[in-house]
Amino acid sequence: MTTPFGHHQPHTQTNLLQKSLDWAKKHQEIVFVGGILIFLIGVGIPYYQHNQQKADKDAQGVMGLAQYYQHSPINAKTGPFKSEEERTQMALQTFQRILNDFAGTPTSKLARFYVAKNQLELRQFTQAYSNFDKAGNDLKGTPLADEAQLGKLLCLEGQGQMLQSIALAESFMKDHSDSFIAPEVGLNLADLYVKNQNTAKAAELLKTLSKTYADSNWGKQAERRLQGVYQGKQ
Repeated sequence: MTTPFGHHQPHTQTNLLQKSLDWAKKHQEIVFVGGILIFLIGVGIPYYQHNQQKADKDAQGVMGLAQYYQHSPINAKTGPFKSEEERTQMALQTFQRILNDFAGTPTSKLARFYVAKNQLELRQFTQAYSNFDKAGNDLKGTPLADEAQLGKLLCLEGQGQMLQSIALAESFMKDHSDSFIAPEVGLNLADLYVKNQNTAKAAELLKTLSKTYADSNWGKQAERRLQGVYQGKQ
C-alpha cells in the first residue's frame, strides 16, 4: 500500500489496525461496559462520597437535637418534659432515627452507643446489650468502646445473669487494666462478688483498687466499700 507521500505502509501495521477494529466490533459490549466502569470510578465514587458527607452532616444535626432532648429540664407543670422517662424516651427515638435514616455514617456509630445508654435507662436490657455490643465493635480503640463493655455488664446484671456479669467484668479487668474505666468496672465487680456471697474476693479486689487508685475518688470509694464488706462479715 502506497501512502500520499509515496512510501509503502508495512502490511504488519495495517493488519494490526484491522485486527483491533475487528476485535472492537466483536466485543462492543465489553468495550461499552469498560467505559461505564471508568465513568463510575471517575464520577460515581466522588458522587457517593459527597452524598455520604452530606448524610453525615445531616446526621450530626439530628444528633444535636437528641442531645438537646437528653439534657432538657424536667418540670411536671411546664415541661418540656414532665418526667425523666418521657425525656429519655424522646432522646432514644431521636437517636434511633439516626440509625434508621443515616445508617453507615460515622455519626450513626456514635448514635448507637447513645441508643444503648437510653435503652439501659429504660430497662430494655436485651436491646441495650445488643446495641452496646455493636457499638463496642464500631468504636473499638476509643473510650466509648470501653464504656460499652460496662454497659453490657450492667445489662447482664439487670437481667439477673450474675455469673455472666462476673465473667465479663473479670475479663475486662484482665485485658483492659489500664482503661480509664477500669476502677469503675472493678467496683462493680466487687459488688457482684458480694451479691454472689463471695466477700473474700470482694475484699481482695477492693484492697487492690484502694491502693492502685489511692489518690482518686475511686480509691476512696473502694476504701469505704471495703470497710462495709468487713462490717458485713462481722
